[in-house]
Amino acid sequence: MSLRNLSFLYQSEKQFTNLPAIVYHTSDSTSQLFVRVNYGSLLYKKDPYSGIYICSYRLSYKLSMGYDAAESLEESSLYAGDSLHYGRSAGVVHSLEFKAKYPGKYLLEVTLTDINRQDHSTQFLSVDKSTMQGRHNFLAVDRDRQPIFNNYLNEGHSFRIMVDDPAIHFLQVNHYQRKFPVARPPYVEGREAAFQYKPDSIFLVPLFNGESEWLELPDHGFYHFQKDTSLRDGYTLFRFPDSYPDLTVANQLWGPLRYITSRKEFDSLMLSQNTKAAVDEFWLKTAKTQERALVLLQKYYLHVEEANRYFQSYHEGWKTDRGLVYVVFGKPTYVYRGEGIEEWVYGEPQNRNSLRFTFIKVNNPFTGNDYMLLRSPTFKDPWFITVQSWRR
Repeated sequence: MSLRNLSFLYQSEKQFTNLPAIVYHTSDSTSQLFVRVNYGSLLYKKDPYSGIYICSYRLSYKLSMGYDAAESLEESSLYAGDSLHYGRSAGVVHSLEFKAKYPGKYLLEVTLTDINRQDHSTQFLSVDKSTMQGRHNFLAVDRDRQPIFNNYLNEGHSFRIMVDDPAIHFLQVNHYQRKFPVARPPYVEGREAAFQYKPDSIFLVPLFNGESEWLELPDHGFYHFQKDTSLRDGYTLFRFPDSYPDLTVANQLWGPLRYITSRKEFDSLMLSQNTKAAVDEFWLKTAKTQERALVLLQKYYLHVEEANRYFQSYHEGWKTDRGLVYVVFGKPTYVYRGEGIEEWVYGEPQNRNSLRFTFIKVNNPFTGNDYMLLRSPTFKDPWFITVQSWRR
């Protein structure tokens, strides 16, 4: 699979639906896959005999040892359909049990096939069973007792935390309120500052038979739930601005402009009394015409919102290394994944003039989606050429 082009994962137009999916370990040998199927994304066809509109789909998974594995360990699928929600966006959560022994690391390829449309969408999930204290040993559920698929919550969003061990009576929660800088340009080498693991505050959450009471996240930042505080492993939930991953207020617009502005321009934006007017003026000055300014603005911030959806780690997706490249260069033509590595190609893989970015997966207790770009001075010219293309 490491030779397969996975660029469709970052091209929403090539998948007919998103496919929310999470894993929860239920024992040292079994795990549970939860997948939400949105009926609103499925194609309903009128049955010629009954006159009822019906959708049909197949949900399947393949379990392997990773992207470089030669064969799958386990495969399964289910067939389902709906005739009650035509024209509405209701959905259903499916739960499938699979065998994954502790200790080990696995990969799940989850595919939803719309039989009427004859199209499919695919998602990949890393399954970490190397520890019994990791993120997959926790499950957050909402008021309807349904799994919460996003790891970010809004103000007033109630949830419960469940753990796989009913003998645990408390969870320690470390709250971090940190402001992270934007990613460095790809040609600027250097070491990232070490993360300071001392939390800004700590509190305890009691458990009753492996389940917490109803909780909310009162403040922005991220909350790291732990069963064993002698380790760094645990489960993390985030409080970003309530509109996240979308940008809905003016003060969310100037930050991402750091990638295509000079320091002087950016400082001027920050000091502006009217952020929206300053951002609009920047794009109008850059594009020369109002029509082109609107096109550039919509395209740029679409990249930012998509980066938030695809690359969020312990901070917003657009601030990450992959988010940096995605916002400025756009969707990669080819994406290859191996164990702990992801490579993006802009152009054809065999063409020496194509641009290649290599990202290395970082072992991070807060997220399984943290990748670091291998920076190089050779990216300097392509970077400035592309930045200038946004500004012509």
